[in-house]
Amino acid sequence: MENQKIIKRLELIKNLISLEEEEEIASQVLKLQALELNDDVKNIIVYLQNKAFGKALTAIENFINQHRQVANYIDPEIEALCFEAKALEAQLQQLSDEKAELEKLIHEFGVRHNQELGELILKILKFRKEQYKDTPQEKETNKDYEDFHSNYEATKDEQILVLTDDEKKVLKEKYRRASKLCHPDIVTEEQKEEAHKIFTELNTAYEQNDLKRVSEILDNLQQGKTFKSKSDNTNEKTSLQATLERLRMNLQVLAKEIRVIKTSDTFEKITTIKDWDEYFTLIKQQLQEQLSQFEDGRK
Repeated sequence: MENQKIIKRLELIKNLISLEEEEEIASQVLKLQALELNDDVKNIIVYLQNKAFGKALTAIENFINQHRQVANYIDPEIEALCFEAKALEAQLQQLSDEKAELEKLIHEFGVRHNQELGELILKILKFRKEQYKDTPQEKETNKDYEDFHSNYEATKDEQILVLTDDEKKVLKEKYRRASKLCHPDIVTEEQKEEAHKIFTELNTAYEQNDLKRVSEILDNLQQGKTFKSKSDNTNEKTSLQATLERLRMNLQVLAKEIRVIKTSDTFEKITTIKDWDEYFTLIKQQLQEQLSQFEDGRK
């Protein structure tokens, strides 16, 4: 199938040369370079980049004539299924990026909430636990304390790096490029486990605003082992149909997860806060007043 794509791309470039569409030729060359190319096609690209269109046209015709004779027949329905799978993969990638962005926002808020307010909240919960000892509320207050303490300990030392607005834009752009190269729901089954490990590390670095690590992961993906999508690696109709079904199911799951996040109390609360600095300052004052009341009551 890769060879068929190369032939079709070269035929398109051949027509663009006849039409003198130089800008479009450059665009098609970029798309051609994303495929696995042999030396003949690489030489054609050099001709095109050097604007040696006569040599390029001759080389293209020779390549097409030579390889079309040995090219396997591709069922048009299979090509259509592959195209449909590509479209679904793009939708899945878009939703996945949206979900990552929402989770990053919630995680960043949660870490800051615990680091700025955690100690005060723990002291208040401890007072409440003591206050309701040997009462019907004892079990509930103990659980509240333990749950918050566990969450606080998990994030109190986590570092979320501070970035400029320009750095945040670069981070998001690099994250999306890297995510597209290793998303475990898109790659072949044989590569899924390895892709999942890289994808998890990528998301952790993204949540922590670690631009350096996200950049390293992207560079490694671009220069190292290439993950292949399911739609690019099967010519079997039944397998493609199964891939389409899995992609549709994954899209439904992602869409549901995004709806759950957007309708959660935490997300709705975050979206109403215009200034995080002002919010945390105000809440800290309120908690300190509440803690003082507990302390005064103990005296």
